Amino acid sequence: MFNLIEPLWSVNISRSLFAWMQASTFLSHWMPILADVFVLTYPVFLVILYVYGMITKKLQYKISAVFIFFGTLLSAIVNLLIQYFIIEARPNVVLWLPDLKHETIFHKFLPSSSFPSDHAAVSMGIAFSSIVWWVKNKDKKYIRFGIILILFSLITSFSRLTTGVHWITDVIGGSIVGIIVPWILMNKKIYRLIDSFGRWIGRYI
Repeated sequence: MFNLIEPLWSVNISRSLFAWMQASTFLSHWMPILADVFVLTYPVFLVILYVYGMITKKLQYKISAVFIFFGTLLSAIVNLLIQYFIIEARPNVVLWLPDLKHETIFHKFLPSSSFPSDHAAVSMGIAFSSIVWWVKNKDKKYIRFGIILILFSLITSFSRLTTGVHWITDVIGGSIVGIIVPWILMNKKIYRLIDSFGRWIGRYI
């Protein structure tokens, strides 16, 4: 286990952002919601994409949903493995920021270690999995999906900073995981394996 200590510049940013949020009734209401709400939409996005493939009888949409799912899932798994070896207390604990009025939706279910951010990893994972699919298959719809999902990821990460749930290094670390893992899936052997699995599922469901 490695205990991570946050640099002073990051501590100062966290303290300032939390104070900025508390100073506004509007931000105090919406930031905790925005810190989690987009994560709830990702399964819906994948289900709609897969069901659209079923309705239109186009196997490619089903395969893309499976590929993006795996990219997102593997990003989350890698992130959790890193958390197993690195321990870092959250800003709201270190800086005594807890405030019941500003808790995020999933606040009570947060793991003790904050590095790297699971939300950042998952959000960037689904965004860059969509972009990787575009790179591989030249379907412009997925670059549009990817850009929208990157925007969701940035809003989520910023909201988690302002609510004192994560340090800036947490969201940077999680975002890097969510960017790197999908690109690894571009490896010919790995891509072929996921593509074959997606085709197999797509034929029966």
